[in-house]
Amino acid sequence: MSKDSLVGGIELYNCNGVIIVLQGLDDGSSRCFLLSLNSNSWNEVSLTGVPLGYLWAYPAIDQASDEVFFEQGYIENEQLIMNVLVGRMSGNLAVQDVMEKKWLTDKKTLFGETGSNVQLGLLPGVRDWPSLGIGVINGTDMYIPYCVRGHTRREKIFYEGEGPFNNGVFHSADSGANWQMERVSDFEGWLPSLCKTKGCYYYIAAKNHQKDLWFSRKPDQNASWSEPDAITKTFCNSALYWKYVAAADNDTIHLCWLDRRHEKTRISLEDYSHHNYEVAYCHRKDSDDHWSKSIILSKGLFYSYSPSMSVEGDKIVVAWAGIQAAEDWHNEDNPNDIYYVTSKDGGNTWTEPLKVTNAAKDGVTSGKPEVMLLNGIIHLFYIQGKMDLQQVGGLTKLNQPPWPIYYTQRPFPN
Repeated sequence: MSKDSLVGGIELYNCNGVIIVLQGLDDGSSRCFLLSLNSNSWNEVSLTGVPLGYLWAYPAIDQASDEVFFEQGYIENEQLIMNVLVGRMSGNLAVQDVMEKKWLTDKKTLFGETGSNVQLGLLPGVRDWPSLGIGVINGTDMYIPYCVRGHTRREKIFYEGEGPFNNGVFHSADSGANWQMERVSDFEGWLPSLCKTKGCYYYIAAKNHQKDLWFSRKPDQNASWSEPDAITKTFCNSALYWKYVAAADNDTIHLCWLDRRHEKTRISLEDYSHHNYEVAYCHRKDSDDHWSKSIILSKGLFYSYSPSMSVEGDKIVVAWAGIQAAEDWHNEDNPNDIYYVTSKDGGNTWTEPLKVTNAAKDGVTSGKPEVMLLNGIIHLFYIQGKMDLQQVGGLTKLNQPPWPIYYTQRPFPN
C-alpha cells in the first residue's frame, strides 16, 4: 500500500539478480520486499542494522558485491553536516560490519568569501536540507552527488534563486574511510544524480529557473570533471512534476525526462500553462562528443507524468503515467493510465506507446510507475486508486486512504 494516494511510492534495486523493493516510511525506515524468481512470489523482509534517520529507501548498493552505504545530510548553524554509514548487506538484508563517518563543511568552504547577507540555511537555528542523489559504489570508490544552495538577503528578504550554489560529489577512494568534496559547478543545480558507465562518471542536475538539464563527466583516469554543459533546455519547470531518470549500461548512459517543448499556454487574465509535458529521451556513449538527438517517446498523449526507465544491454524499457486527452485542469492526481515503450537497439528506434492499464475511463488513477528489466523480463509496479472527494458545507474535503501498489510482468518483446 502507498502512504496516501500517489504518495509513498517505491525504489527498485537489482542486487545480484534479485529484485529488492524499498518503500520509505515517514520515520526514516523502510518496508522491504524481495521477489523470488523461482516461485514468482513476493516476501516482506525486515531490515536491520541501520539506525533511524538514514534514508533506508535510497541506499547505494553495489550489484557486484554486498557493499552498501546509507547517507544523510542536513544544514544547521551555517554548516553542512554529512553522515554516511557503510556496511555489508547479508542475504537476509541485515547490514553488518558497519562503519559510520561524519564530517562538517562550512559556508566559506562551500561558497568562498561572501557578504554578510549570504547565509547557508534559510533561517538561523532552523535545520535545512541539501539535495542529495543516490550514491554510486565502484570497487573502493564511493560517490554521493549533492547540490547545496545559499540564500541571499536583500532588504530583509531571502532570494533562493540568487544563490550562491555549490554542486558536485563527495568522493571516497578507500571504501568510505575518508571523504573529500569534488566541486563540479557553482551555478544553480537541483535533483543531482550520478551514473557510472564503463569508462566515465556522469553527474546530472537540473536548473530550476532556467529549465535546463545539464551534465559533467569525469573519465576513470582523470581527476577532474569536465566543464558543465546543457543536455536539454526544455526540461519541465514545474516543481510538482520535476522528473528525469538516468541509467548506464556498459559504455552508454541513457536519459529520459519530462519535456515542455510543446507545452500549450492559454492567454487569459493570468498566464496559464497546460503542463502538458511529454517523455523525451537521449543517450551518449563514452566515445561520443555529444548527446544523441532527443526524441519524444510519448507521442499521442497530451499529458505524461513520472517516467521510469531500465536498461539491460541494448534493451530499454520506459514507463510513465498519462492520458491521451483531458481537460485543461488535468494533473497527475486525475485519472491516468500506465504506458510503456521499448527499444531493442540501444535507444535508436522505439515501439509506439502501449497501454498497460485501462481504468482512466472509469475515473481511476494509475501513477508513479517503476520499471525494472531483468533477464529479459519487464517488471512493472504502479499505484492505483480513486480520489475520494467529499463535499462538506460547500467545501471539498479530501478523505484519502492509501492506494494499493500493483505488480505485473511480461517478456521483453522480440
